[in-house]
Amino acid sequence: MAPQKRSRRYEDEDEIVAVESASSSLRHDIQRKKARISINGTSASKVRSARKPRPSSSSDSEDGLIGDEEENSGLPNATQYEILRDGDFQHLRNPVLDDQIQTQKFLRRRQLVGDNHAADNAIIQEITCYNFMCHTHLNVKLGPLINFVVGMNGSGKSAVLTAITLCLGGKASSTNRGSSLKSLIKSGADQASLVIKLKNEGNDAYQRDIYGNTIIIERNFSRSGTSGYKLKNENGRTVTSKKGDVDELIEYYQLQVENPMNVLTQDAAKSFITSSTPSEKYDFFVKGVQLEALDNDYKLLCETCDTIAHKLENSASDIEALKKSAEAAIEKSKLAREREGMRAKLKNISRQAAWSQVGDVERKLEEKEALISEAQNQIDRQQQIFEEKSNIFEQTEQLLERSRENARHIDNEMEPLRQEEVKAKETYKEATGEAQKVHTESRTIRASLVGHQKKVNDLNKGITEETQRLADINGGSRARMQAQIQDAENALVNAKMALDQNENELPRLDEKRVTAQQELKKLETVLNQKRQEMEAARKRLQELQNDRPDVMAGYDPNLPHLLTLISREHRFREPPVGPMGKYIKLLNPVWSNLIETQLNSSLSSFIVTSKHDQVLLMNLIKQSRVAYCPVIISSKRSPIDTTGNEPDPQFETILRVLEIENDLVRNQLIINQAIEQSILIPKGSAAYEIMFRSGSKPRNVRECYSLNESNRGWGIRYGWIGQRKNLEDQSGIRYHLKKPRMKTNSDSAIKHQEALVAQLTQEKSKAENDYNQARGNIQKCQNAIVQHKKEFQKLKVALQRAEETAENLQTDLDRDSVGDGRLEALKTLLIEAESNLRIDQDSYGNVVLEKERLNAIAEDKKRLLDEAKGALAEQEAKLKKANGKVQNHIQARKVALEEKNLAETQVEDAQRLKAKAIAKRDQQAEQVLDFTNQASRVSARVPIDEGETSASLGTKVSKLKKTLEEYKRQQGADDNVIHEAALEADQIYKNAKAGRKEIEELLDLLKRSFQKRIVMFRKFQQHISSRSRINFNYLLSERAFRGKLTIDHKTKKLDVHVEPDETTKSGKGRQTKTLSGGEKSFSSICLLLSLWEAMGAPLRCLDEFDVFMDDVNRDVSTKMIISAARRSVGRQFILITPKALGAGAADAEDVHIIKLIDPRAKGQARIDEMMQEG
Repeated sequence: MAPQKRSRRYEDEDEIVAVESASSSLRHDIQRKKARISINGTSASKVRSARKPRPSSSSDSEDGLIGDEEENSGLPNATQYEILRDGDFQHLRNPVLDDQIQTQKFLRRRQLVGDNHAADNAIIQEITCYNFMCHTHLNVKLGPLINFVVGMNGSGKSAVLTAITLCLGGKASSTNRGSSLKSLIKSGADQASLVIKLKNEGNDAYQRDIYGNTIIIERNFSRSGTSGYKLKNENGRTVTSKKGDVDELIEYYQLQVENPMNVLTQDAAKSFITSSTPSEKYDFFVKGVQLEALDNDYKLLCETCDTIAHKLENSASDIEALKKSAEAAIEKSKLAREREGMRAKLKNISRQAAWSQVGDVERKLEEKEALISEAQNQIDRQQQIFEEKSNIFEQTEQLLERSRENARHIDNEMEPLRQEEVKAKETYKEATGEAQKVHTESRTIRASLVGHQKKVNDLNKGITEETQRLADINGGSRARMQAQIQDAENALVNAKMALDQNENELPRLDEKRVTAQQELKKLETVLNQKRQEMEAARKRLQELQNDRPDVMAGYDPNLPHLLTLISREHRFREPPVGPMGKYIKLLNPVWSNLIETQLNSSLSSFIVTSKHDQVLLMNLIKQSRVAYCPVIISSKRSPIDTTGNEPDPQFETILRVLEIENDLVRNQLIINQAIEQSILIPKGSAAYEIMFRSGSKPRNVRECYSLNESNRGWGIRYGWIGQRKNLEDQSGIRYHLKKPRMKTNSDSAIKHQEALVAQLTQEKSKAENDYNQARGNIQKCQNAIVQHKKEFQKLKVALQRAEETAENLQTDLDRDSVGDGRLEALKTLLIEAESNLRIDQDSYGNVVLEKERLNAIAEDKKRLLDEAKGALAEQEAKLKKANGKVQNHIQARKVALEEKNLAETQVEDAQRLKAKAIAKRDQQAEQVLDFTNQASRVSARVPIDEGETSASLGTKVSKLKKTLEEYKRQQGADDNVIHEAALEADQIYKNAKAGRKEIEELLDLLKRSFQKRIVMFRKFQQHISSRSRINFNYLLSERAFRGKLTIDHKTKKLDVHVEPDETTKSGKGRQTKTLSGGEKSFSSICLLLSLWEAMGAPLRCLDEFDVFMDDVNRDVSTKMIISAARRSVGRQFILITPKALGAGAADAEDVHIIKLIDPRAKGQARIDEMMQEG
C-alpha cells in the first residue's frame, strides 16, 4: 500500500497548511453522495438570506458551530451543512484587515525566502511521445524549475502539455484536443505510447526502495480502444501495470493534471485570459485552490454523521429487545435442567425399534432373491423365442437369395431375346429399304411411261388428222371408224392412268399404316407409364391414408440392421447422425421428387465428428451389407448463420421448404448443396424470366429449379456456368422415382397425393382415348389397303378389255384403208411408240408386283419383329414378376428381421431386468448392512419383545418423543439448544451494547472532527482569498499598475479592476473589458500568478499565455512570470509560447528553454510555397 500523501507547508510554520494536505481522504473510503441544495424548491441561498446574520469573530469557535447545528436541526441536511459551513460569511466580514495581515506576512516571507532551488521529487525530467498526434517520435527534456517550450505551429508544443495530462491519469476530453484517446493516434499508426520520467529523491520519495531515484510512467493506447499503464523503476523494469497504483502515485505527489488552474490548456488559457466572466473566474479559483474538493468532502462527512445518528436513534429499541431476549433465554435454561425423565425408557425402546427394522430389510432381501430367479426363467423363455425367430429369419434369407437368383436367371435369358429383337429390327429395316428402292424405280418407269403415252397421243392425233383428210376425199365411213378407234384408245389410256394412280396410292397407304403402328406403339408405352404412375400414386395415397408410411422404405433394405448395430455400439465418441433424410421434413410435397433427386446420396449419408468414428461406422456398414452409405466428417457443431446470404423472402428456397431437426445435417446441406441459395419457382417461364431476363442476377441466388409442366418425370435447372459464371445454362433433371426418404406433413402430403392421383387419372384417361383412336386408325389403314387391292384387280381387267377393243377396231380400219403413204408412216411410228409404251407398261406392272412382294416380305419381317418384341415383353413381365417376388421376400425378411430384433431386444430387456433385480438385491443387501451398522451403533443386537413389530415400536418411540417434544415445545427447544441459545443471546446483547458504544464514540469523534475542519475551512477560505488579493496587487505593481481583486463567495464571482498609471488617479479602477488587449492579458497573467502563488501543487503549466500580448506586455509578463516562479521555491513551471523570448530571459540557470524543431525543417513546405510550386 502506498504511503499517505505528503504535506507541504509554507515557510512560516504557523501558517495554514496548503491545499493538498488539507484535502480529505473521505473520497477514497466512502462513496460520494449527491448533496441536497434546496428545501421544497427553495434554494439554500434564499434560506440563508431569510435568517438574520449572527455576529461572530473572524475565526469562529467550535461552540458557535454546535449552536448553529442545534438551531438549524429541523432543516434538511444539505441546508444545515451550508449554514454551518458559511456561518453567514462572518469570517470574511473584514477583508481590509485580512489583507493587512496577509501583506505583513507577505513582506516578511519575501525576506525569509531563499534562492530558488529544485525539489527532490515530483519533478518531470523527460517526456517522450511515440505516434502521438502528428509526431512519430517527440522527446522533450525539462528542467527542474522554469521551462519555456518555444516553437512554430505544428512543432509539438501543445502535444507536450497534452502528453503530460494523459500520461499522468487525465482524460482525453479534458485536453480539448480530442474526444477519445484513439483520435490522438498519429494517422497511419495503430497505437501510441507516452512516457514520463519523474524525479523520486529525498526523504519523502515515493517507495524509493522499489522505484529508485526515477519513476517511469508509461501509457499505451490503440485504435481498437485498449489502454493501459505501466510503472517502471529507474532501470526500466516494470513494477506494476495497475491503474490504481498510478492513481496512488499521482495522489501522493498531488500532480493535479485535471485541475484547470494547474494545467491551463491553450483553449482554457485563451478563455481565462481574454473572455472569462467573473463567474467563470470564480469557478477556476475554487477548483484550482481545492476549495470545491474540500467542500464536497465536508458535505459528505456531514451527511455521514446524520446517517449514523439516524441509525443509532432507530436501533435504541433493538438493544432493549436484545436485553429482554437474553434474560428470557437464561430463564429457560434453568427450567430445562430440571427435566431428565423418560429418556431411559425411550432409549431401550429405540434399540428394539432399530433392530426390528433390520429384520424387515432382511425379509425384503429374501424377496429380491426370489425375483432374480424369476428373471432368469424369463431370460430362458425369451432366448428360446429368439432362436425360433432367428431360424425363421434364416429361412427368409434363403428364400430371398433363391428369388434373387431366379431374377438374375430371367435377366440373363433376356439377353438372347434382346439380340433377336435387334436382329429382327435390322432385317425389317433391310426389307423396308429394298421396298423403298423398288418404289423409287417404279416412279422412274412411270415417268417414262407418261412420256411414251404422250408420244402415242400425239401420233394418234396426227393419224386422226390424216384420216380426216382422207375421209374428206373418200367419204365419212372411214372417219366414223377412226372415231371409234380414237374413243377406244382414249378409254385405254384412261384405264391405264387409273391403274397407275391406283398403283401409286398403295405405298402411301402402306406408309400411313406403318406410321399409325408406330404411333400406336408410342401411345401404348405412354399408357403403360401412366398406368404405372397411377398405380404407384394410389399405393402411396393408401399408405398415407391407412397407416403411417414406412420411413425406411426409401433406403437400403439393410439400413435398419445398420441402425441396430449403431445403437449397440458403445465405442463411438459421439453417436453418428444419420441417415440425413431421417432428420429432414419436407413442408411442401410438390417439390418432393426434385429435392429427393438433387440431394440424392446426401439423404442416405451419415455424419460423424471424428476420424475414429468414421472408421468404426464404415466397418459397421460393411458388416450390415448396406450397398451405398457415404460417411461425412463434420467438426462444425453450431448452426451456420445464413443471415445476409439468403435470397429475397419472396422466393422459396430448398432450405425454406425443409424443416431440419439437426444442426449438423443443416450445416452439411448448406456447405455441400448450397440449399440456402437454391430457389424454387414452380413455372419454368417465370423461373427463366427471373434468372436470365430480369436485368441482373438475383441477389444471393446460385441456381433455380422449376417443375416440367409437360413431363412430370423431369425437372428443370437454371443457372450459370463458365469460369466467371456468366454463361446461361438450362438443363433437365430426370427424377429418381423411388420411395421418399424425407418426412412430410401428413395432411399436406395426402392433399398433394390426392391432387396428383386426380391429375394422373385424367392423363391416363386421355392416354387411353389416344390409344383407342390410334388402334382405330390402324384398322382404317388396313381396310383401305384391302379395298385398294380389290380396286386394282378391277382396273386391270378394264385395261385388258380396252386394249382388245382398240386392237379390233384398228384391224378393221387397216383392212378398209386406202392411204397415200403418209398415214402409213404415222401408223408405223405409232406402232413403235405403242411398243415402247407396252414395254414401259409391262415393266411398271412387274415393278408393282415386285413392290407387292417386297411389301409382303416387309410385313412378314414386321410380324417377326413384333413377335420378338412380344417375347421380350413377356420375358420382361417374368422379370418384373420375379423382382416382385424379390421385393416380397425382402419385405418378409424385413418383418422376420424386426421380429428377430424384437426377440433379441426382449432377451436384452429380460437381462436388464435381471441386472436391475441383482442391483436391487445388492442395494437391499447394502441396506441390510447399513441398517445393521446403524443398529450396531445404537446397541448390540437385542431380542424383540413378543408381539412387537417395527411399526408398534415406532409408535411407542413416537409417543415418548412426542411427550418429550411437548416438554421441548413448552421449553421452546432441546436442552442443549436452550443452553446454547441462552449463552448466544447473552453474548449478542453484550456485543450489540459494545458495538453501539463504539458507534456513538465514532459519531462523537466525527462531529468534533467536522467542527474543527469547518473552522479550518473558513480560515483557509479567508486566508486563500486575502493571499490572492495581496499577490494580485503586488504583481500589478511590477508594471506600476493599480487594481483590485474582488472575490465574492456569496455570489460566487471573482472580478478584476485595473487602473493603469497613465489614466486618471481616481480611486475606482476600470473593468478589464475597458482595457486594451495587452493590458487585459497582463492583468489576467497577474491574476493567474496570484492564484498559483496561493496553490500548493508542485507542477504548473500554461499554454500560449502571450498570444494576445504586444511585445512590451509580453516582455513584462514573461519577466513577471519568471520572478513569481522563483518565489515559488521548488515548483516546476512549464510555459508554452510560439515566440522566442526576449534578450536576457534565458541567461539564468533556473530557466530552461526548449526550442522545438520547425516542422518545415523536417521537409514540410508552407502553404504559399506549395501554391507557387503548383
